[in-house]
Amino acid sequence: MAKILGRKKRRLSLWYHPRYEAPSLSKIARSLGMISLRGKRVLAQLAADGLVKPGRLKPFPLLSLSDLALFHSPAYLERAGRRDTLARIFGAPEHEIRIDEVLNAERWAVSGTYMAARSALSGPAPLALNLGGGFHHAEPEMGSGFCVFNDIGVAIGKLRQEGFRKNVVIVDLDFHQGNGNLVGFLDDPTVHNYSLHGAIWTDKDGSGHFNRNMEGKISDGKYLQTLEGSLPDFLAEHDPSLVFFIAGHDVLERDPLGEFSLSVEGAARRDRLVLNLLRNRGIPGVITLGGGYSMQACQAALNLTLAAMDETAALTFEAEAEHSAPFRKVLHAIDPEDPEYRPENSFKLSEADLWPDLDALRSPTGSLVSCTAYEVEREMEKSGYLEKFRKEGLEDFRISLDPEAEHKYRVKVEAREQGKEGAPLKTVAELLLSQERLAKPGELGSCFL
Repeated sequence: MAKILGRKKRRLSLWYHPRYEAPSLSKIARSLGMISLRGKRVLAQLAADGLVKPGRLKPFPLLSLSDLALFHSPAYLERAGRRDTLARIFGAPEHEIRIDEVLNAERWAVSGTYMAARSALSGPAPLALNLGGGFHHAEPEMGSGFCVFNDIGVAIGKLRQEGFRKNVVIVDLDFHQGNGNLVGFLDDPTVHNYSLHGAIWTDKDGSGHFNRNMEGKISDGKYLQTLEGSLPDFLAEHDPSLVFFIAGHDVLERDPLGEFSLSVEGAARRDRLVLNLLRNRGIPGVITLGGGYSMQACQAALNLTLAAMDETAALTFEAEAEHSAPFRKVLHAIDPEDPEYRPENSFKLSEADLWPDLDALRSPTGSLVSCTAYEVEREMEKSGYLEKFRKEGLEDFRISLDPEAEHKYRVKVEAREQGKEGAPLKTVAELLLSQERLAKPGELGSCFL
């Protein structure tokens, strides 16, 4: 790797998980003429060119629903599991929404932003990049604009829970105003939003925020002049100990959802300006990708990543990168959840331990209220089952519902030991539901997937 003369090379932690990908969302994006999976494309190209090796990106746990409740209300978390809610958020017909797939993809990206923030504050690299996230339209009580859960809001809530009390600045350079962060931190004097956008999503605008709307086909010159004339002073005024940078690339001239006219080089100058401000002021930073729905946006995200890595190489996307052997090896190292890593002697709780009272999960007709893993997990969280497992030293729970055969369904709860993020998952509980058991009172009702 080439060295940058005159200064120490920047250290960067990268965060990504294969489960950011939701095939149903990619299908919806294509139907709307949009490019998806920018993070995956970026990582694939870096791996194919040898700039990211297996082991560079580490496994990390999935945040719990109780963690999501550090920003979102319980009522909203309940609504988020409904197909009609998700159809509205993604602007798609209800029949095209696969609830668990969509919610899991967003939760993994939320987890990646939190891990990036924790790494930037306490790890060896003061700069972290999550190749996903930037879900800034999700408010505490409502999701919108492809955003179900607010990753930055949850990350800040989790950091506060862990004792971090210092000032935070969110630099939001997505084309669309980040209503979720403005509303969520409206009355928080320690979180300050800097937003330079071209589409207004909320009329909320508390003190301590920079909330500038720019109308028309804004090009490189005017945009960069506004940024250079305001962001340095904003950072100096609020003296943050952590900055979240939403590097939305829907500001580019060919983006299907944006109306600005920045060039790819203009976006690169913008991104380098923000990164250099963080470096020169010694502020830990977390980068998330935000919006961007064109191949230009993919190239801009790749350029951003190279700049964050202090790489001078100029890379362009190659169609075969996503299918290359180096990329597959990188993904395998991130996600060791292959069956061969799962031991046979998994620690298991009995059915009676797991389901002492199923009333919360059942409707008046005796069937499950919902047939999604998200709803099962939400009820387990509400009822304290998962908290009991945490006291047993377990975390990173994965609940799955799988059809076994006709009228047979398997509920599996997996977890890993606390503090062992790279360890294999263990099955802690497993239930097989069959037609013969559905009519029995006091037992789990039917669940049709």
